[in-house]
Amino acid sequence: MRVTVRVSPFAPLPQVLDFTRRCEAAGFDGIGFLDSQMINRDLWVTMAAAATVTSRLRLVTAVTNAVTRHISVVASSAASVDDLAPGRVEVWIGRGFSAVNLAGLPEATTAQLRTSILDFKRLLAGDWDVFPGTHSRMRNAGHHVPIYLAAAGPRTIRLAGEVADGILLAAEPKPASWERALTLVAEGARSAGRDPSEIDLCVQALTCIRETREEALRWAGPLLVLRLADEDWLRREGIDAKGVGVPAGLTGMYPDPLHAEDSEKALALAATVPLELRAQIADRLGMIGTPEDVTARLKALSDAGIRNVFLRTVDTLSFPAADVDLYGSQIRQTVAALP
Repeated sequence: MRVTVRVSPFAPLPQVLDFTRRCEAAGFDGIGFLDSQMINRDLWVTMAAAATVTSRLRLVTAVTNAVTRHISVVASSAASVDDLAPGRVEVWIGRGFSAVNLAGLPEATTAQLRTSILDFKRLLAGDWDVFPGTHSRMRNAGHHVPIYLAAAGPRTIRLAGEVADGILLAAEPKPASWERALTLVAEGARSAGRDPSEIDLCVQALTCIRETREEALRWAGPLLVLRLADEDWLRREGIDAKGVGVPAGLTGMYPDPLHAEDSEKALALAATVPLELRAQIADRLGMIGTPEDVTARLKALSDAGIRNVFLRTVDTLSFPAADVDLYGSQIRQTVAALP
């Protein structure tokens, strides 16, 4: 099983690089850096620097977009970092979230995602005339950098099968969700004349690992309680919120509750929601709890045939230090024995 950890490059770059080394020492297979220029240090500068201080860690864009960055810029940047870390670079691309929202731009459409992925592949292959009406090619071509599509809905999941090398699946951590996704990926692949087995599946798991379950639920609180606004989801999951809603003041935090600059306030507001309710939501969303809890979830993923996992840690304006250290000291050896 391959495990990649999400890290936000929010701090001065030397600190980010120190933490990158810590992730490699903890035994992770990859590190996924956020791309959100209004919140973090630049993604590709971070990736290039990380390439020089690591030896085996896969370097992943988790997740970039082709709205704030033209796809030719993404392709050139990926090829350049691949010069520094050959075979260790992966591009994960999606619609865009805070990167586009905080720049006043619309998220990428499904059609834009399709075009971007196909153009990325053609640019790295050295094809001419990738862009309509323009006679050009990317000179720094010949690199093989896999491109994954971050997908949650049926159209984008199917699209991953049609055009991408892999899919980063954002779905509930249930075998039924993975099976539906694999069916859609296979449909997309076959429609494009591709072998479905060639498209890699990486399952995203919301993650917060702490010494106690209570501390994990507190730290993941803001993300958990936002689910209280989705009545359809609560009903599907069989959760009775008993009239409890999203705490007043949380949704208005800058720039949004998931990246709140006043993180202590966000944690305090989320903590007003009963612990048991937060626990029910956490059980449906991912790997939130003690090292033993997370180890059991990873084993279940392996038993279900999942071989690639992205731990989407909840820290944005801090490093996921507890997650990384507990993974290295209490989870790593078990994962190393999984197929």
